[in-house]
Amino acid sequence: MTQDNQRPSWVVLKFGGSSVSSLDDWNNIAQIIKDNLQQGVKVAVVHSAFKNVTNQLEKLAQQATSGEHEELFAELKQYHVEMAQQLQLDNSLLTERLKALGEALSKVSTNGKLTSQLRAEVVAHGELLSSTLGAEFLAGQLKESYQTQWVDARELFVSEVEANNNLNDQYLNAVCHPRPDHALSQQWADKYDVVLTQGFIASNEAGETVLLGREGSDTSASYVAALLEAKKLEIWTDVAGMFTTDPNKLSEAKKLEQVSYAQAFEMAEAGAKVLHPRCLSTVMPYRIPIEIKNTHQPLETGTMINGEETDSRWVKSIAVKQNVPVMTLLLGRRGQQPETLQKVFTVFNELELGCELLASTKESLVMAVETSNSVHGEDILNELSVKLAEMCRSVLLSHSAIITLVGCQSSQALWHLLQIDAELPDQWLLLSHTSSDQHLSFLVSDDDALDILKLLHKHLIQ
Repeated sequence: MTQDNQRPSWVVLKFGGSSVSSLDDWNNIAQIIKDNLQQGVKVAVVHSAFKNVTNQLEKLAQQATSGEHEELFAELKQYHVEMAQQLQLDNSLLTERLKALGEALSKVSTNGKLTSQLRAEVVAHGELLSSTLGAEFLAGQLKESYQTQWVDARELFVSEVEANNNLNDQYLNAVCHPRPDHALSQQWADKYDVVLTQGFIASNEAGETVLLGREGSDTSASYVAALLEAKKLEIWTDVAGMFTTDPNKLSEAKKLEQVSYAQAFEMAEAGAKVLHPRCLSTVMPYRIPIEIKNTHQPLETGTMINGEETDSRWVKSIAVKQNVPVMTLLLGRRGQQPETLQKVFTVFNELELGCELLASTKESLVMAVETSNSVHGEDILNELSVKLAEMCRSVLLSHSAIITLVGCQSSQALWHLLQIDAELPDQWLLLSHTSSDQHLSFLVSDDDALDILKLLHKHLIQ
């Protein structure tokens, strides 16, 4: 094994869809890469599909079930041709990729039904198309001094089927467990200065394309960082870091200079969209620091996420997750007998839905339903209600908001809540905290969520 001080030094740079969708963006990316290369490190780039393309592909896949996708497909092809022209690249680079996408859509049309496997195959083309152009652009920008190489992420990462994974999760919310590969790190370093690969996609043991869940490019970047045991992972996006709350929802949000792995994980789990929680759990064992920066303002200081824990008596951030489908199940006198609970979770599994157990009593369950990685539309919630009603005394479906306080012990956060001298909601639908005691969450009416967020931010953030 190569000694630590002889290993090549890698920095992993991840760029989201809003950071890769114009010539200005790619000029910024090229300069960021050059700045890193001039510091004597090798650079691995992971990036997303162009902005809004993933959503378009999702829609295309749905339209293809009835053969009504040709118009949108033509628009998508034209968009990528125009991106190639903007980057001053030959659009023939896209020919094989677009042909493969057309073949995938034809499979959906022939099948007449959108399966998880077909959805993954279609949607993965967003990253394949964008990275094909991105790699060619960088090769042109860096060719005088540096060697660039495109790598297929599906050859790097193979998903593992975890216990109780339904078919939907296996294809659309897949999980990989990369380990440092020092031989590969050295092999790449000997041949290349910059390696570019895709976010969001991997393969399974059968060689089929799988997805890592929405916002999965962060996860891909952390996989690459772990594989190379990188000295740093940089997440480049359209905001300069993590904030005390979503700045798009509250202008008073303040940028955080430093956050611990645990705090960042809790924030991401609670709905902060800057970072995917799975990204953190991958790099934490190797103590790889993460910095979140703004592609459009590269000189601005971002947020550093590392292992530095600081005790705080105050709430550090407030996350809000809105329009959450919440299922309240009244189970009857038998309550939470093992066979009843097994039947409930079997229904979720059959419908290829995820769920999060929010709270339970002797005779009831309150569960949030995870639909973001489902192949189904909103009507699946009605089907879920009908099936659960066959085994429960009563089923209530509602849409609520989850507000989460992160940064101090739950008991301390609750104490701060009680000190607020202002009008709070008359009804807190649910209060819960994790075993790690790192956050306090409560369920509130979706209509009241933003007003509550503003009030809490004013009183709890110092």
